[in-house]
Amino acid sequence: MRAEPLAGSRTPASRLPGADPDLLLTYGELASAAQTAIAVVDRATDAMARALRSGPHIGPEEPAAVAALVATAETVMAKAALHVTTRVLELADAPGLDRFWRNARVLTARDSAAQRLHSIGDHYLNGTRGAAVPRHWSM
Repeated sequence: MRAEPLAGSRTPASRLPGADPDLLLTYGELASAAQTAIAVVDRATDAMARALRSGPHIGPEEPAAVAALVATAETVMAKAALHVTTRVLELADAPGLDRFWRNARVLTARDSAAQRLHSIGDHYLNGTRGAAVPRHWSM
């Protein structure tokens, strides 16, 4: 679909924001980051739902596997949120957008990404069952 000028506008279609190749590239980058994060969160959500449906019949390996997926989802989502909000703030010249960037910073700063990544790596490389499971989960 080609960008068309607004009715009565003297702006050629090639100068509209939807026709800017750099903007399209950046929008594609940001949409890809968001969609990747959504897919990882969906996978972790499905794994958590299956584990909860298992109830007391859950296998001994499953809590750690679910916790690793949830930690991965948290990490990917935090990186995507910071990346997208930072890029939007850099590109847009609109007052008030910094509030969204600050909210993303506050929400992603509560847990250490390095600690989560260490636990995820320990789980997948060494088979550690308890490393990726938060302390408040019972195993």
